[in-house]
Amino acid sequence: MTPVLRRVVVTRDESLDGPLSSALLRRGLEPVACNVVFEVPAPEPEMLERAAASLEHRDWMVVTSQRAVAAVMAARQGRPLPAKLRTAAVGEKTAAALVAAGAASPITAAGAGALALIAQLRDEDHWPGKRVLLPRALEGGRELAVAFKRWGASVDQIVAYCTVARPPAEIVDAWRAACPDAVVVASPSAARALVQALGAECLRRLVRVAAMGPTTAMTLTALGVPAIVPARSDFEAIADLLLGASRAGA
Repeated sequence: MTPVLRRVVVTRDESLDGPLSSALLRRGLEPVACNVVFEVPAPEPEMLERAAASLEHRDWMVVTSQRAVAAVMAARQGRPLPAKLRTAAVGEKTAAALVAAGAASPITAAGAGALALIAQLRDEDHWPGKRVLLPRALEGGRELAVAFKRWGASVDQIVAYCTVARPPAEIVDAWRAACPDAVVVASPSAARALVQALGAECLRRLVRVAAMGPTTAMTLTALGVPAIVPARSDFEAIADLLLGASRAGA
């Protein structure tokens, strides 16, 4: 008999009324908080401030997370994004954060992850000489920067925030208290922290390991943990994916 999926560990830094937990609850699943990483400010805030202030002189800003948007806007001290700045985002939630910050019609991709966005952006502009800002996490992926440089754009990557793993003993204690059937791994750094604390075999014993996007799924796979990933990088899609797994095991 296939094990039943009910309790889902949420590794994002959110409360149980947060967006991912709420999406799981609406589908009859039980979210259990087990944050494995926490956010700290950029290591060189003055560089972030200069980059944020330079957006009036940039052509594009491309972001992969809502946290990056929030960090840039904090560095701009409440000034909205320039009207002429073109923007793009991985995921609809990140695009919505850009709109709230003043962006007009950010570009997103139908598929999940940075690679899908790269394919979408290839023909959106004549890239040689375009000035592109990529605010990212300290350990964020480099795929976007590589693509823009290959197209001839002038690219600046700036660290907007960092994530730090909780001590392994704390992760182990929280995991044991959660008694999960499944887990949603929110980022590559969360994947590494989980495997370091728990071991790959512990995660492989779950009914499902779900990754928020292809990059996180690839990180888990490299660590020896197969993962499922939704077609879109958003909370509703991953909750639907786990609901389907729950019904399959019912």
